[in-house]
Order: sequence, then C-alpha cells, then structure tokens
Amino acid sequence: MPAPSSGPAVAVVLVVLVVLVAVVLTRSLLRQRVALRAVRAELARAQRRERESRAPRTDPVTGLLSGAGFSAVVQDACRGPERAAAPVAVLHLDLDGFRALNRAHGRAAGDAVLVEVARRLRTAVRGADEPARLGGDEFAVLLADPDAAVDVAVRLLAVLSEPYEVGATRVRVGVAVGVAHSRVAGAGLLRAAEAAVGAAKAAGGGCVRVWDEAADRRHDRRVRTVERLRAAVHAPTGDNRLEVHHQPTVDVDAAVVTGTECLVRWVRDGVVVPPDEFVPLAEEHGLVADLGLVVLERAVAEAPVLHEAAGRALVVAVNVSASQLHDPRFLPAVERAVRALGEDRLVLEMTESVLVAEDEATTAALDAVVAAGAHLTVDDFGTGCATLAYLRRRPFSAFKVDRSYVRDLETDPRTRALVEGLVLLAATMGMGLVVEGVETPGQAHLLRRMGAPTHQGFRYARPAPVGEAARVVADLRDRLGAAARGGAADR
Repeated sequence: MPAPSSGPAVAVVLVVLVVLVAVVLTRSLLRQRVALRAVRAELARAQRRERESRAPRTDPVTGLLSGAGFSAVVQDACRGPERAAAPVAVLHLDLDGFRALNRAHGRAAGDAVLVEVARRLRTAVRGADEPARLGGDEFAVLLADPDAAVDVAVRLLAVLSEPYEVGATRVRVGVAVGVAHSRVAGAGLLRAAEAAVGAAKAAGGGCVRVWDEAADRRHDRRVRTVERLRAAVHAPTGDNRLEVHHQPTVDVDAAVVTGTECLVRWVRDGVVVPPDEFVPLAEEHGLVADLGLVVLERAVAEAPVLHEAAGRALVVAVNVSASQLHDPRFLPAVERAVRALGEDRLVLEMTESVLVAEDEATTAALDAVVAAGAHLTVDDFGTGCATLAYLRRRPFSAFKVDRSYVRDLETDPRTRALVEGLVLLAATMGMGLVVEGVETPGQAHLLRRMGAPTHQGFRYARPAPVGEAARVVADLRDRLGAAARGGAADR
C-alpha cells in the first residue's frame, strides 16, 4: 500500500513560517517607525531649543529684555519652587500715538523716544522688577510684589505721559497699562496682561485696567472682530465683506451733481458696521493700507455707473490716511486709478494730520500723487492743528469745511463769521471749497449767499451702495435741473 503524500503538510508548515516571518517583520517595522517618530520629535525639540537659545534676550534699541527674554523670565517665575509663596504680576504697556510720531518725525526720532521710555521705566521700577520691550511700541514689567502692581502702573502712567524732546519739538505719547496677577491668571499671565491692556485701550487709553475673566472675554471678542475684519479685507464672503457707499456733492449754482465721496462700510452678518467702529481697529492692527487699496479699486470700478447717472464727468473722492502715503503699493494704485477714471477726476481726501507732518517722505509722497494726476483735498478743515502756513506749503487744491461749522450756521453769528472767513480764504488762495454736513434749506441758502455753492450732506443724499446711489444721483440731477429752471434751487 503506497505511503501517504507529505506534500500538504509541508505546504502548511511553509505557510505558517511565512506568516510568522511577516508578523516578526511587521512588528520590527512598527518599532522602527515608533523609534523614528521619537527621533524626529526629539530633533524638533532640539531645533526649537536652539532657536530659542539664539533668540536675542536683549532688545537692541533700548537695552531692555526682549520679548523672548521676557517670556522666559516670566515662565521661570511662574514655575519656580517658591511659586505659591511668591506670586508675581505683569504690567503690559502700550504707547498711544507712537506710530504717528514715527511717521511725522522719522524712525531715528522714534528710536530716541523708545530709549527715553526705557530709561524712565528703569528709573520708576524697583531693583527686583524686570522691564522689557516686547516689540514695536509695547513694553512690559515683571513685578516681584504683585500687591503694588496698580500703584506702580499708575506711577508709570504719569511718568511715561510726560513730554519727550524730539529735536527742537516737545511731543507727548500716551500710554495704556494692563495688569495681571499670577495668583489669578496662573500660567496665562502674559496673555492676561495683554487682554488687560486691550481693555485699557478700548476705554480710550491713558488708564490702567486689571485683568479679570470679563476683560478676557472682551479681549477675545476684539481678537475675533479683528480676524473677521482681516478676512473681509483679504478674503470677503457674502456675509463678511467691504462695500463702498457713495455720497454725492452738488453745485447748487450750476444745478449739477459734481462728484461722489466714496465711503467704506463693513457688512458683517447682514449688518452695516460704521467706519468709526472698525477703521481705528484697521489702523491699530496694520490693515488700513490694504483696506484703502480695496476701497480705491472699488471706487474706480463703480465710477462709470455714477458717471452715467449724473450725465457728466465727476469728482471721485476717496479718503486716505497718512500711513497709506508710505505704502509702496499706494502710488502705483493711484496711477492706475487716474488712468482708469479717464475724464472723471480722482481726489484724495486727507485730514489735517497730513498737513502738519514735516518729514521729507510725506512731502515727497504728496508731490508724487499730484504728479500722477490725483488732486488733494483737506478733509474736515478747521478741526485739527494745521495753520495757513502748512496749507500754503502743501500741494492741496481744495478743502472741506467740517460739518461742525455748519450745524450752528443758522443760529450762531460767530459760526457764520468763521464760515464766511473760510469761504474768503478759499477764494483768495484760488482753492476749491466743499461744505459738508448740509442738512437744511436754511443752511444751503446761507452758504450760497456766502459764495459757497458746493455742498454735501443729508439735504441732498445719504451714502448708499452703488446701485442705490446711481438712482439717487439720477433723481438729484433731475431735481436740481427742475429747480434751476424754476429759479428756486434752494427751495
């Protein structure tokens, strides 16, 4: 009888051996991957430690601790062995008006002010305290005695608000101070102090705020608001976008619509946010230059619709901040806008703060935009600190009388005399004049009698998106024409 075949048994054994080898190899590979991940993690930690060790612990301008050095000192203080027995506090200081000072007087003057701020900090705090410059116009102090934090903050508020010598000029820089205690904020001490100074700035600056949970929530809301505004500027969506609203100007003598002022609005979740609520945020967080470019581009794109509605060439007026003048993208954008507008005229409206800026960069920027074909108007004239000498030296071709002068025009003889003086000033200097804030027939009649026929205000139209604004302009054109034919332009 033949012996049974051993082939199947051998095959089973081979399969088992193959499976065992595969299991062993798989486990080995898994161990190698785990080990590789651990090596990579350790390498990343080593690289991070190396970067941190290379980060300068001293600010090169002021000689104080740098932001990185201060963070390390605070972390050490919060993790120290006597943490429970010896709590600490952090003061976060934010200078107010420093950026404007830097623009007006130049970086060297700004650095000199920073050095003086550092000197005053060292003088005002005690030996155990650690002052630092976090960066830009932000400073901080680590206090060894948290119970004295508010007293120290108030003292610093007074010391840092004293005038600074900038060349032959004395300037003031405001300050806001946020206070946070480690016994309340714990490991989030630095963030808590930042939230507290945010609350102090929101209160108008020049004050001290101590961190609490409510302040933290307000700070978080402010951060979220800034991020949504940033998205509206750079990546708009249907429920989070910027719009340009147009408010016409009229010449009641010629009975025509002469132009429109292009005003930015933020539409957030179906609600129009007024500019006085978000433009300061844009200024504070470095968004105003980008926002200005968006508005300029949109104003130019929408101008043909309003031109057609008015039946004539228009002035397209766009508000510009001082910081935009120093943005390298601004002049090319102005040149493109002038070319695109054709027979419509681009007017850049700026407040008196630009007039009083004496640095060469501002002068060169103003001359360049005029050479590019834009016209310059002083906005809200009479509310700032400009003098006639500044007006004479700058290449502005017109100014706008602020609405605050118009409000009391019918009831206050002194206001009427001031406005008459401004009308005479414009005529004498050969400058254009626009009166804003005109709301009543009486105001319009008085201004026309004074020789100021170019008006802007709710009497004629409110700011509106381009579609609605075009309908308003067409209607205003018809009404002005009918009134002129009837000899009653102001009735």
